[in-house]
Amino acid sequence: MASETAAGAGGIDKHRILAQLKRLDQDSKFLQEELEELEKTENVSTICMELIQNMESRPDPLLPEVHGPVNLLWDRWFEGPQDPQACRCWIL
Repeated sequence: MASETAAGAGGIDKHRILAQLKRLDQDSKFLQEELEELEKTENVSTICMELIQNMESRPDPLLPEVHGPVNLLWDRWFEGPQDPQACRCWIL
């Protein structure tokens, strides 16, 4: 009786070990494929520098380009008050 339970338990352990070995084999194949892909790619820092230079050389399409004189009257909306004591608002 004891030998049957030991054999049964051994079968389960064998199955678990085989499953773990299969999983490790799959992981090692995946890592090998990743390594091969990394070896095929160029130097990442070079690619990043090219991307940054390309982005900096083009104007942002969402920002308007100002051609001509700047209207100084618009600046008053974005500056603080000239005389802080004359300002009656509580926000500033």
